[in-house]
Amino acid sequence: MAAPALRLLVVLLPLLSLLLAVSAFEEYDPTLFAADVVAAQPSAYEMLEGFGFPRGILPEGVTGYTYRPSDGAFEVFMDGDCEFEVDGGYRLTYRRRIYGNVEGGSIRNLGGVSVRMFLFNWGIDRVVVEDAGHLMFYVGPLSQAFPADNFLDSPQCRGRRGGGNDGVMGAGGVAAM
Repeated sequence: MAAPALRLLVVLLPLLSLLLAVSAFEEYDPTLFAADVVAAQPSAYEMLEGFGFPRGILPEGVTGYTYRPSDGAFEVFMDGDCEFEVDGGYRLTYRRRIYGNVEGGSIRNLGGVSVRMFLFNWGIDRVVVEDAGHLMFYVGPLSQAFPADNFLDSPQCRGRRGGGNDGVMGAGGVAAM
């Protein structure tokens, strides 16, 4: 009599294990894992700080970004173009899409960033952490140093405009990172 009960137990044990596994799987909520992954990804501002830049070189309003570690390529997305003034009377405009390559203390091949000087908009193509206290902004062969303290806080945009063209804006704007 013990042998048939043992055979029944041998047959039911794998079935019971399968039922337990299925019920555990049904309770799994993939959105919990996705939320953990999203929460673990640093913000665009935190990424900048990781490369030695103050978070304030990027204005408020970033909606997302991509970063490719193999070559430092990045894209930063905002909900619209952004314009504001910085010390010295320079007007910066950040385009809806900003892109370039970043590595420790250097952003190069910068696109979607410009400054208004001498009645014209000029693309900022490189930003370098010169030393602990200064950032150097390059516009072609010209450069200008600014105290890093000027960029501790992210500026608020004076004007936000929709639109997605990546060309230089008219007299009203400049794009900056």
